[in-house]
Amino acid sequence: MNISTIYKLGKTQTELEFVDVRLDTDNLLFVDPRLIESIIGNSLVSMMQSSIEAYWGELIKSVKAKDSVMISSLLSGLSEPNETRLGYSHSKRSGNSVGNKLKPKIITAITTNKAVKTGILSHFSDLELFIPDINCDRISDITTKIIKAQLIEFTQIQAKKLGIKLYPTVQKDIFNSTTFKWENQKVELPLDDDNRAVIFVPKELVRLENSANSNINCFYRYAIRKFIKHDLDMLKGVQGSGKNQEIQLCDIKNQYPLSKQELTNWSMKYGKLLVDYKTDHLNGRLRSLTDEEIERIVYNLSKAS
Repeated sequence: MNISTIYKLGKTQTELEFVDVRLDTDNLLFVDPRLIESIIGNSLVSMMQSSIEAYWGELIKSVKAKDSVMISSLLSGLSEPNETRLGYSHSKRSGNSVGNKLKPKIITAITTNKAVKTGILSHFSDLELFIPDINCDRISDITTKIIKAQLIEFTQIQAKKLGIKLYPTVQKDIFNSTTFKWENQKVELPLDDDNRAVIFVPKELVRLENSANSNINCFYRYAIRKFIKHDLDMLKGVQGSGKNQEIQLCDIKNQYPLSKQELTNWSMKYGKLLVDYKTDHLNGRLRSLTDEEIERIVYNLSKAS
């Protein structure tokens, strides 16, 4: 059952400001921090941007200061945000988005990554390009936890607008962007038929499952076309397969297979790479999903439908 069904709203996705998720199964849509970063003129989204900037800024500061206590504290609140029902939250209800086994790997990756240390990775939304084990599901989970306070406020506004009853519930790990602490707070939220809290997500903030891999692949191809292809030092040792052994793009890809470590190294070598990619390639391409695209997921529709 979807939000619109369980609360008898008499509305479909096109008439709602939030994702009309199914409450009893996975909804393979993911919060995209790049979309949050790109939206202007929305006060609630501006607060989300501030929370993300505060979190990421403090994490970077702690990494540079080698403050392991603060780093662990900042990562301690990143358990599975089941309340949104996005991603794999239903099948991972025990909570393992950045669980105890993964956190040490994330800490090591972040504290040792050169892009983080040097400031190349200055925007949280670029995290998936450089850090191993950070995919669309995990970046969505992390983002959701950081902006949880704003999502709760959004849910309360929507519930009151639509006449959905709210109930007192204790929510754990709400990020305080002023103190940089994770807090437990008593808030009012809708409940599902199993008395589990539900948090709504603005539909402008979600992307499809494969878009993270697409972003990484696009960044990789952009780097090869715009930078590696024109760097004679990087082309040494590349065996050309074209006419008269001319080097083709596929030859460069064979020499330099896609890896996040390689993307980190290239971003260090070419200072303008990431900025140019976001300006030249992403500008104009980054967009929110249409209602139709969301409906295919939340209403389990085929493209033919």
